[in-house]
Amino acid sequence: MASLPKEPLEDSKKQSFWMPGNYVRTVHRTDQSFQACNDIMACFMERAKVEKQYAQQLSQWSSKWKSIMDSRPLYGSLMRAWQCFFTSTERLSALHSSISQSLAEEEGHRVKTWQRETFPKKLFCGFKESYDNKTSFSRAQKPWSKKLKKIYAIYCLTNQEIWGSLWRPGGLSSSLVHLCHRLVLI
Repeated sequence: MASLPKEPLEDSKKQSFWMPGNYVRTVHRTDQSFQACNDIMACFMERAKVEKQYAQQLSQWSSKWKSIMDSRPLYGSLMRAWQCFFTSTERLSALHSSISQSLAEEEGHRVKTWQRETFPKKLFCGFKESYDNKTSFSRAQKPWSKKLKKIYAIYCLTNQEIWGSLWRPGGLSSSLVHLCHRLVLI
């Protein structure tokens, strides 16, 4: 289940992907995905270590009890039961050893190969995909960003004039009303 963001939710317009500069979270997904692959490989290695330790413990336990039972005078079906029990323990140990080996060598290698193919690095700029995305997004948003700055500047200027004229005895002038209509039509 996805966790909620730790930072408080801000104005939805500021978090919109389409607002200038808000593509950064999308660009950082490449870095985060690369790190997730590293985490998966670390998880595989830890699991392989646990499996190997368990296999060794099973082998030690089996050999300890096998030597004890070999020194006892057991015959017939009781001896056969103990032998089957130790044989199954040795098989289980071999199974966990093979799981450990598979995780460490095969699966880890497969993830590492996929990671290398999927996330090519540039010499100085980090990942090629991140660099390409960042430059593409910034180029795509440049005209929109200029337009947004122009509209915001007009809005601030108009807002100051409106508040200033509200306090003047004459009220709103016709040129100011015309400016407000122009701002709405932009």
